[in-house]
Amino acid sequence: MARLEQFFRETASGLRRNGVVAFAAMSTSFIALFLFGLSLLIAREFALVTRVLTGNVEVQVYLTDPATESTVARLTQTLQRVPAVANVEFWDKERSCEQFEILFANQPVFLENVDCMKVIPTSLRVNLSEVTDFRQITAALGCELVTEPDGDQHQQCLEPGVRSVADYQKLLDRLDALTRVLSLSVFGIAVLMLASAIGLVANTLRMGMFARRKEIGIMRLVGATNWRIRVPFLIEGLVEAMLGAATAIAGLFLVKVFVVDNLRGTAPWLPLIKNSDVVVVTPWILIAAALVAIVAGTIGMRRFLDV
Repeated sequence: MARLEQFFRETASGLRRNGVVAFAAMSTSFIALFLFGLSLLIAREFALVTRVLTGNVEVQVYLTDPATESTVARLTQTLQRVPAVANVEFWDKERSCEQFEILFANQPVFLENVDCMKVIPTSLRVNLSEVTDFRQITAALGCELVTEPDGDQHQQCLEPGVRSVADYQKLLDRLDALTRVLSLSVFGIAVLMLASAIGLVANTLRMGMFARRKEIGIMRLVGATNWRIRVPFLIEGLVEAMLGAATAIAGLFLVKVFVVDNLRGTAPWLPLIKNSDVVVVTPWILIAAALVAIVAGTIGMRRFLDV
């Protein structure tokens, strides 16, 4: 306990004597950890937007006319047994026509020239739990992609009562690819920010040790071990990194309040992060701060301890 108290006293003394260097280390930690936390929030925002986009994607299974109750019940049960299916909803001709009139309310030429009751078939609207599992729907219904002589492609199914399946495979594959690319990009930015933080904090710690090189030399002459010299500096780096992390977390909350909340009124259709998302990111920023302090301290002190 006495040794630990001594370590903290030396750390406090070092922070007082090297206030400018300590402030530089805290500032660099703040910038790097703020950008790291911002990249995590951007990743959560991408996840929110992707969830909304994919949640609105429906696979439409068109039925042959007339669609009997037994056919609808059988196909519904078949689809509900598929793991990728979240829910199945039956749309009769009347409901489909109501939706058609809403979609083309500003284009009367379609409403006047299209006999909705004859053109639009009854259908089952299938919501997917994962957009990448679209193929499970077509496999359950015995569908295969058929290419017409004119180049048009559609799903042709062997399941009785199924007329066709709206092929959203290309759209869903693009959404999945876009999500994967954005996730990898944000992850790369986060790793780059941590690497930058380690380099910056290691450099500021090296400057602090250079300013106290005579003191370190005296400690080595009286028999102090590397760990006896290293611990106060590690604690000092940890304190600086944690102060930078606390400032970064406060900065993220300010960004959420003054930037994100102002967007809610201008883009009500866009899902935006909340305070809970910032709270979820907070532990990762603190863990990153501790990691930065330990790695940066180890790298920054290696030169001065090689005597």
